[in-house]
Amino acid sequence: MMEGHNTDDKKEKWTMIVSVLATICFISILLFRPSLTMTFEQNHFLSLHTILEFFGITVAMAIAFQGWISFPQALSRRRLRIATTFLAVGFLDLLHTLTYKQMPGIVFADSSVQLATSFWLAARLTQAIFLLLAFWLPDGPIQEKEKVLGFVVPLLYVGLLSISIVHFAHSLPPLVVEGLGTTPLKNGVEYVITALHIITIILLIQHYKRKRLAPTLDVIIGFVFLFLSELIFTLYRNVYDVLNIFGHVYKVIGFSYFLRGLYLASFKEPFQARERAEQALAKSKEQLKKQALFDELTNLPNRRYFIDALRERINIAKEKKENVALFFLDLDNFKNINDSLGHAAGDLLLQAVARRLNHLHDHFVARLGGDEFAIIVSDVPSFEQVAQQIIDILGEPFFIRQKELFITTSLGISICPIHGEDEMTLIQHADMAMYEAKKKGKNQWAMYDPIFERERIRKSLIRQRLHIALEQRAISVHYQPIIDMKQNELVGMEALARWTDEELGFIPPHEFISIAEEDGLIIPLGEYIFQTAIYDLKRLHEQGMNHVYVSINLSLRQLKSEQFLSFVQRLLEQTCLQPHHIELEITENIALSDEKQVIETIQALKQMGIRIAIDDFGSGYSSIAYLRHISVDTLKIDKSFIFEVVTNEHTAKLTEAIIALAHQLQLHIVAEGVETEQHVSFLQSTHCDKAQGYLFSPPVPFEQVVKQLQTT
Repeated sequence: MMEGHNTDDKKEKWTMIVSVLATICFISILLFRPSLTMTFEQNHFLSLHTILEFFGITVAMAIAFQGWISFPQALSRRRLRIATTFLAVGFLDLLHTLTYKQMPGIVFADSSVQLATSFWLAARLTQAIFLLLAFWLPDGPIQEKEKVLGFVVPLLYVGLLSISIVHFAHSLPPLVVEGLGTTPLKNGVEYVITALHIITIILLIQHYKRKRLAPTLDVIIGFVFLFLSELIFTLYRNVYDVLNIFGHVYKVIGFSYFLRGLYLASFKEPFQARERAEQALAKSKEQLKKQALFDELTNLPNRRYFIDALRERINIAKEKKENVALFFLDLDNFKNINDSLGHAAGDLLLQAVARRLNHLHDHFVARLGGDEFAIIVSDVPSFEQVAQQIIDILGEPFFIRQKELFITTSLGISICPIHGEDEMTLIQHADMAMYEAKKKGKNQWAMYDPIFERERIRKSLIRQRLHIALEQRAISVHYQPIIDMKQNELVGMEALARWTDEELGFIPPHEFISIAEEDGLIIPLGEYIFQTAIYDLKRLHEQGMNHVYVSINLSLRQLKSEQFLSFVQRLLEQTCLQPHHIELEITENIALSDEKQVIETIQALKQMGIRIAIDDFGSGYSSIAYLRHISVDTLKIDKSFIFEVVTNEHTAKLTEAIIALAHQLQLHIVAEGVETEQHVSFLQSTHCDKAQGYLFSPPVPFEQVVKQLQTT
């Protein structure tokens, strides 16, 4: 495919070059026209003119007959029109040549400038009009009998036209005046012809853009030369001068390119296409068996071969009453290899992985696609030992393009007949086990457990019901109060999504939020929560509680959304809330993101006056270097720290250090997960600014938050 594109590009460039050169030569003729006063002697000019005309007639006839004889099993109406046109043009050019001054004339008329020029214009008009119609009218197949008409009609046309020209030519105004050149009538007809050629060129360019047929480019070049030829024929002053010869040369070149284009379309390209098709078919037959059963990149058995082999091994195991295991492997974070080193390096790595796996005793190893491999293991003392061996072998360094690479693997195991008695069930269960290994932290193996199936079914149900819940606004927004530790009053509230489904009951946020992230539903879900929280805050402020702020969690997908900033700006304009009453919580992994759009979005939110908080601070990354690159207002200490401040002295000191650090950086600090008075005492002693947790209140509906505010 790439080779074809390169050929097309070269052909297009060549077409442009030839057309430009032809035009440059024509412009040169115009510029140096006063100097081109050379005239040939009558006999010399007549010989040269006759040679050029007969060459053009020969090419025209060749075009005509080529249109009839090419591929009769797929006759083309357009090809027949072209052939018919050039047959008529060839005869008219012949009559023009025979009636040229000093030529013998024809049976029923002597030669003359007027008569020869009349035949010339008739030929050019016929050529321009009928070729325009040939390319403008729709194409289609024809029947054999239409070919006969395509031969007879142009002969009748030429005969009637010739009689008319001989009869009326001398009664028309002169077309050429010796010594003065062409008359306005003759030039006007030539300009009409050039206009028709321009229209035809435009049609051909549009035709090429639609179908990208290379022969069309040769036809376009031909029309460019014919167009310029007609313009040259309006310039000469004497029928024997050099400009007349230039015009005939341009015409002959145009006819030749037309013949070449028709030859390519009718003979060479169809023949080459057929030859290429036959070669491709022969090659495909040779490779068909290998392609059907083996992976092209690694030469390992492919999915089809693997499924057949697994079915066969299962049947053998059942007969021998033995166990056979399926190992399903997936390389961890393989996408990072492709992204950082390129797909070529990724392919080399896959080949190296295939070679290592192939050296594992006599196990059947296959590549299922991408970075997924499968191994059929039987007759071993311990499947677990083999699984760990595979992980260890693939954990050793790979050397790709003189670079040392380390990869890890997640592996799932299903055993027949314990986990399934057919190949598709084993594949499905091994796949589930592999994903369980990834969930547990990757670079390990997991044996299939029926609980995986229940989790998969539940996840599938949640995914289906989540779409409905979003449409029906069945997900509600609860708020957990945030308490000022010095004033002991409610100063803020964190907006949290809560969902109780009619079929599944209460669904913990971590379950449906993660699915919303996977399916891209986090954008509409996040907007719904955001909008609800903002309007609830507006209601509070309208009731005089304008000291309260709302804290809303953001996802990475929301920050990547191009519409997010305009959405926030629109809400602020609609509610007239002060931006500093809104705090947006981001996780540490978002803060560490180096994506330009995410950083710019956070900076734009800050410029609006909205506050930014780091949620679950300390739980994700030990590095706090991101605080140098991203401006935040609040750190929210993860609840895992607060749970241990009373029982673990090390955690208490670390938490105290975090609070001190926040104060040094002039940041607000909020402690999450406060559940006991001891927690409160610790936070007060360390001068923590704010706190939230079940000791004060669990997440509750908005109405209960209002009641709490009214009673304080």
